[in-house]
Amino acid sequence: MKKTIIIICCAVLGVALALGSVFLFIKFGDKLFPTESQGSYTSEPIISQPTDVPPAEVIPTEYLTFTSPTNESFSTNDAFVIFKGNVKDGKVLKLNEEIITCDEQGNFEKTVNLNYGSNSITFSVGEEVKTFNINRRYVIITSYTPSNSQTSSAGIKLKVSVKARAGATITAKLKNETITLTEQIDENGGDSSFIGYFTMPSGHFVDLNLGKIKFTGVHAGYSESFYSGTITCKREDIVVDYDPNATPSGSNYINVGSGIIAEVVAFQAETFGGTDKNDKSRPYNNYLPEGTVDYSSATFREVTTENGRCLVTLRCGRQIYLEKRRSPYNDFTPVTKQYVGTLPNHNELSVASFGIEGHHTTLVLDTDWKAPFIFELKDQAYNSDRSVSNVTFNYVDITFCYATVFDGDITISEDHPLFSGVKVIQNQADYTLRFFLKKQGAFYGWDAYYNENGQLCFKFLNPTKVVEAENEYGADLTGAVILIDVGHGGKVDTGTGGVGSREDCEKKWNLILAQSIKAELESIGATVHITRTTDVEQLANYKVKLLKDLKPDYCIAIHHDGNKSSSLNGFGSYYYHPYSKAAAQIMQNHNSNLTVNGSKVYKKATLKWHYYFMGRCSVCPVVLTENGYMTNRYDFNNIINMTVNNAKAKAITAGIAEYFLSIQ
Repeated sequence: MKKTIIIICCAVLGVALALGSVFLFIKFGDKLFPTESQGSYTSEPIISQPTDVPPAEVIPTEYLTFTSPTNESFSTNDAFVIFKGNVKDGKVLKLNEEIITCDEQGNFEKTVNLNYGSNSITFSVGEEVKTFNINRRYVIITSYTPSNSQTSSAGIKLKVSVKARAGATITAKLKNETITLTEQIDENGGDSSFIGYFTMPSGHFVDLNLGKIKFTGVHAGYSESFYSGTITCKREDIVVDYDPNATPSGSNYINVGSGIIAEVVAFQAETFGGTDKNDKSRPYNNYLPEGTVDYSSATFREVTTENGRCLVTLRCGRQIYLEKRRSPYNDFTPVTKQYVGTLPNHNELSVASFGIEGHHTTLVLDTDWKAPFIFELKDQAYNSDRSVSNVTFNYVDITFCYATVFDGDITISEDHPLFSGVKVIQNQADYTLRFFLKKQGAFYGWDAYYNENGQLCFKFLNPTKVVEAENEYGADLTGAVILIDVGHGGKVDTGTGGVGSREDCEKKWNLILAQSIKAELESIGATVHITRTTDVEQLANYKVKLLKDLKPDYCIAIHHDGNKSSSLNGFGSYYYHPYSKAAAQIMQNHNSNLTVNGSKVYKKATLKWHYYFMGRCSVCPVVLTENGYMTNRYDFNNIINMTVNNAKAKAITAGIAEYFLSIQ
């Protein structure tokens, strides 16, 4: 019985399993046992290649290869080139339109003749192209000496020689000197030898890099050039006298030795204190004219400013630039030349002439050599920022360095417009010439230069005579000479941009205002010069040189201000020399309360000291004006308003007229 029950249970279980299998086959048979698809996929097919592997790049077949030459561009002395290579699959090879024959394996060899100069040779197989650029040299120069870098001693003759075709013209250029070499013909009919000499420079205290020698050969209408290595000229042996007794005692003299001379080669050199750590311009340091010489240090003080770089220390107790920035550009031009040499151990001066010439009092001195001098307004007190609270000087001192003799008389008449007297003072190691002023602070500018006879000339600006008149300015400026400096100009030096507009930039409105001022000044008799009348670029040095050459009675610089902060606004009047402060003060006064149609043109007007390059020129009072901010909406609206511009021009003209009346 028990056995029968077990058999029945197994049978039931088997039936259940069979029925379950049938159900699964009916329900899920297409998934458990997939068959080959007979139509399109209803979902993405399974790709056997991983999805992050890119498809293989199809590389075009290269039918044309070359075994010779191996370079596509080269030069050769040969008259021809042999081309060798292979063409695959029986393709047709062409040289330009000429078909080139290949052997059964596709190999080819083709000789191509070359013309002198450039040759472009193109092979093609179907659309596949191969071009060779070959230069066939017309051989003129076969060798030259020196070919490698070479160091030579100062002052010697450096021999240069070239082997070249007979009848050729051979030149050699080193620095700015070009020489033609002399031909020595080979009697055996070979190449000729060409020989010449360069004289190495002398009088320098550092090794000079002269660059490379350029050898050039010309023959039968062809030419070619080759370069040597770098040629260096060694410094001369310098005998530097560091004996303290060689440096004069007293004053501000500095012991820099006596082997190296510094010469001013620019039209003027701004001076700085002998121990100054920087090149901040100071109104109590004078300029030295072109040609001035003094012993100097062999080392430089590095400075990095917008003005210049490297300060050279002079024995007289001043520093001057080695080079100065060529503003508005960032390159530099020489101010000082240094070389080895000896200067006299003293200087002797004598008065050649003294008197009034036009608007100036002129002093001409004979001098043994062009020694430096120190020019000072005495005794003028300066604030820490180099501004002046009051003009306190009563006399002008000119100290002639190294002078042990000062001869001649200077006579000051009672009616002299500038000076009341003069005194010659002998110091421990030099002489000082002191001019007493008729009135405290009544000084208007000066300049110094060496004339064509080598004489040292000083020009002192006398107060310009003008008269009162019944016009809106109350003055007749006939005889007064005025220079208007128009700020900025050209593509590089545009000045600051206007509110929301680079087109309405400063340079444009500087010129518009300057031209209005010029017309107003000329209407009351002034002779007016202007630095520019169109949108042109002008170097800062050009403007200063123009000011020195014209030597006007007054200079006004026209600018408009700008700042990252749009809230800054107002008028600015700037001076540098103490004798320019009065003119700047009057200009500020005339713009402080300027109104148009009942509205103030400027919310404020300030008077400040600044070292602007035009202001640093010493020949006359210079006032730099900032006539509102281009970056301030209130000021800018007035700047572009011609009615307001005309009012500004009248206010500036009134300030200039009052200044001239004040110095009568």
